[in-house]
Amino acid sequence: MNVLVIAATNRELTGVKEISFTRPSLMVHTAVTGVGLLPSTYAIIQLIARLKPDLIIQVGIAGSFNPTLVLGTAVTVRQEILADMGVYETDGYHDIFELGLAEENMPPFEQGAIVNRYDHLIEAASLHAVSAVSVNEISTSAEKINLFAEKYKADIESMEGAALHYVCALQQIPFIQIRGISNLVGERDKTKWKIPESLLAATNACINLINKIQLP
Repeated sequence: MNVLVIAATNRELTGVKEISFTRPSLMVHTAVTGVGLLPSTYAIIQLIARLKPDLIIQVGIAGSFNPTLVLGTAVTVRQEILADMGVYETDGYHDIFELGLAEENMPPFEQGAIVNRYDHLIEAASLHAVSAVSVNEISTSAEKINLFAEKYKADIESMEGAALHYVCALQQIPFIQIRGISNLVGERDKTKWKIPESLLAATNACINLINKIQLP
């Protein structure tokens, strides 16, 4: 079993890199893919071509729209939505599907979302499965926060999750995204953030999942 663990930054990956997985039939690679959708997409494609992974796990932190999600805990992502590809018009925001620029059910999209259909991985992670949006600009305005939370029923926000879902769904490579909840979206007072705790939670969840993997 060839497992690839990726993260946008080295800090998000450090905890996994420090673990030695000793099972002889299990090979665990780690890689930093960069911040944002474009670097992540390119890096994931290159890593797939070079390493031929059987499973890709993306770990990292995320902001939460959902106040019931406890800061410093980890979740897994059921579906991703590209939240800021569209236009603001006089009657509100319209995404690329509403504009007719893309078909909402053209693979890998399902009604505009990229869904993780690897149910066995979601179940094995033993985490709350959430809906996420990926954005190019971290949301700070009340207008955007309300838009993403209400229009897309988003629980969390990141800048790379949709890249993982998009590439792996098209390449038919099993994948899972694990995120530690570091802060409420829009909260800029970083003394209220839980970055170390969220990193630890995501790292532990990733390690636990890898240890559960059934080897041939």
